[in-house]
Amino acid sequence: MKSLQSPMIAEWGITTLIKVMATQMIQLQSKHLMGVLNITPNSFSDGGQYNQKESCFSKINDLLSQQVSYLDCGAESTAPFNEACTLKDECQRFEEILFPALIKLSKGYEHQVFFDSGTLSIDTYRPETFHFVASFIRSKWPTLKLIWNDVSGILDSETLSILNSFSHCDYVYCHNLAPTRNKVQNHKEYSYNGPDLEDSFIDHLYDYFNQGLDFFNKEGLTPRVVFDPCFGFSKTMMQNKVLLSHLTSLIGRFPVEVRWLIGVSRKSFLQDAVKGYRRGAQDWSVVESLHCGLLSLWFQKLREYTLIFRVHEPHVFHGALQASSFFSMKEEELRPPKEI
Repeated sequence: MKSLQSPMIAEWGITTLIKVMATQMIQLQSKHLMGVLNITPNSFSDGGQYNQKESCFSKINDLLSQQVSYLDCGAESTAPFNEACTLKDECQRFEEILFPALIKLSKGYEHQVFFDSGTLSIDTYRPETFHFVASFIRSKWPTLKLIWNDVSGILDSETLSILNSFSHCDYVYCHNLAPTRNKVQNHKEYSYNGPDLEDSFIDHLYDYFNQGLDFFNKEGLTPRVVFDPCFGFSKTMMQNKVLLSHLTSLIGRFPVEVRWLIGVSRKSFLQDAVKGYRRGAQDWSVVESLHCGLLSLWFQKLREYTLIFRVHEPHVFHGALQASSFFSMKEEELRPPKEI
């Protein structure tokens, strides 16, 4: 009779596979998957695909089916070639697209765990928008955790007011050098202009987040804060590449208690790194292969840190986790069992 064992089980043995799975479980305790949901008409990679109630519902359902525990939803594109939308339009998109999709999803049983213990990340630089969305979510699903993913990097009285009003929400503090919230759309005009040296830029990022850490420590908010180096924002092409190369050393300069959000999924500079790839092409497979490799590297280099990875395609995260688990095993653990 033909064996029903897969080639992987036949070669490694069940014991080895169990060890790989155990390693994955350990890594998953500190590595989290955030799925991207853009309900915009003009986002760079998927604008217009999920800005209707039904398509939004289908996308959320798909993401949650792939073990996404954080759902990051934005209603305004901050791509530099797009104009800012109004506060009214942004809130209206959440109200008319996201809210009905979540209500429909919550009526089923398949993803009830998300509403009980999952996290909704609200991607907006406007405090008013966050307050509007968070108030609705709190009234409907009190146990659903909230994050304000504030790309502005502005620490002011409005920031503190929101965090005090919603005492159970977390906050993403981003590296962005735009001087005010209404300048966020022009973030490319406000990149670091210090010495053109790799160490200088990484030192700048360290100082930026260290000052932020001091601010949050004084306010007693540090346990609720996630740092985001914010790839693609307030950075030149070269600075993005420097950050890619030195991300582990930057994070390694901070205590392991500090959480980080990392998002390089479908960034334009990542596309440019793939030789022969045409920017704007709809086939993302080659770029996502590079993305998967980067995530696997960061899994291995930053084992002790709590990292949240913001991705468009969850399979990239899962593939990186498997690769990292495999390469982290000792040589003797990978040898096929000896025949008795």
